[in-house]
Amino acid sequence: MFPHVSSAHPRPLLVRHRRLIHAPSEAIIRAWCDPALFTSLDTIEPHIGVTFSIDPSATHRASITLGVPHAGAQERLPLCIRYQPAGSGAEQYVAGPIDDPYAMHLCLTLSPTLHLVASADNGPTTRRTFCSLSFGAKKSVVSPQWAVQLLVNTLQLLAEGLAERSAVG
Repeated sequence: MFPHVSSAHPRPLLVRHRRLIHAPSEAIIRAWCDPALFTSLDTIEPHIGVTFSIDPSATHRASITLGVPHAGAQERLPLCIRYQPAGSGAEQYVAGPIDDPYAMHLCLTLSPTLHLVASADNGPTTRRTFCSLSFGAKKSVVSPQWAVQLLVNTLQLLAEGLAERSAVG
């Protein structure tokens, strides 16, 4: 796990988390495109301070709420969710507004690798994928002082959820 945060000024905001997941890209993409991955964070970690709202019947409706109710600071922002398959320069849209300059952007970038397993017959290999998850905002309205750690924690939880939901076997 390799967290990375960059926010020299209130904009642009970039928070990144990298993780190796022992699953093929296709399984990880299926898990990423399932709104339940994001909405399950309320159940798994109800006090994290980040809530996703994704309407599966109208995927252009997606938002993220940062902060907890009645804690003094809470922001709700539009959210665009995407992924970028390995070897592809094009990002694939999953949910949220595409062209809103104030939207948070949540992106998964995939890079598959093969892992050789030592065995007597030098046979099997396991598929694994290096994943980079990132939150970004072109015109950030997020207060970095308190929100950045929420976003870092959320990316770690999303990476764990992806690993669990895309497990092979």
